[in-house]
Amino acid sequence: MLFLGPTAIVAARARPLPVVASNIEQAASLAAKDREVLDRIDHLLAEQRLSRDENLTLSRLARRAGVPARLISGAVNRLARKNVSQYINDFRIAEACRLLRETDMPVTAAMLESGFQTKSNFNREFRRVTSLSPASWRERNRPSPP
Repeated sequence: MLFLGPTAIVAARARPLPVVASNIEQAASLAAKDREVLDRIDHLLAEQRLSRDENLTLSRLARRAGVPARLISGAVNRLARKNVSQYINDFRIAEACRLLRETDMPVTAAMLESGFQTKSNFNREFRRVTSLSPASWRERNRPSPP
């Protein structure tokens, strides 16, 4: 009985050795899975032009991608360091910038064409991404006439 008391105390204080290699492998595996998810999402948003869908939600994106919403959200958070809404809006702003640079389309038309529903959200997101208003951005980024 005397022997069990000290043994129990030592066992209670003992900590397992860290499993560094296993943690590194798990992190690498998670990063690879996140990259696969993000690649699939990028393809849908850019190549399939899903970012232009003004009714796009995380659940609709998940259904189209065939990936659970929580996996998409986690991958975007970890790799892009932003939320899914910001990530989608980055694609929309890139399209709006292309339209503002390459066409004479009015800003409102570029806004709608790129997938935004409201001018206030478009202007807020445009400033978040470019630090400029859409009109100022167009003025600075239009090619000079020959």
